[in-house]
Amino acid sequence: MTILIDDSKAVEISIREWDEENTQYGPDWSADFYDVGLLRQVPNLSDYTDADLAELGLPPRAVIQLDDVVEPSGSFIDGIGTFGCDGDGYMVDGIDYCIEQANDMVAGIGDFDISGPQPNQVVDVTELDRGMYPKF
Repeated sequence: MTILIDDSKAVEISIREWDEENTQYGPDWSADFYDVGLLRQVPNLSDYTDADLAELGLPPRAVIQLDDVVEPSGSFIDGIGTFGCDGDGYMVDGIDYCIEQANDMVAGIGDFDISGPQPNQVVDVTELDRGMYPKF
């Protein structure tokens, strides 16, 4: 699953193909579809000062406990993490456009009309709490 974040929304998107032979969905390939290697990642907050966090619309370090390591990965702490790791989210200009592109791929329309419909592809979108991510 890929987490995409814009100025007003955060979503988790997966794109998977139904495998009729094995009667199950294949692996998620949303990161490939959105070419996340070219997207700006949510910034790593571990070295941010309280002033830096305030500019991002987040509470001070003591409140969100960025200095504590609770989970083995150290990635998420009390729902707000240090970020900067793969899978923590990628910043985009418009989530609605990104969702539309994935749906167009499935339907075989717009930029994807050459490929034709791909009914075995499934796009699953879950809206996340935008407040859990820094403003940018």
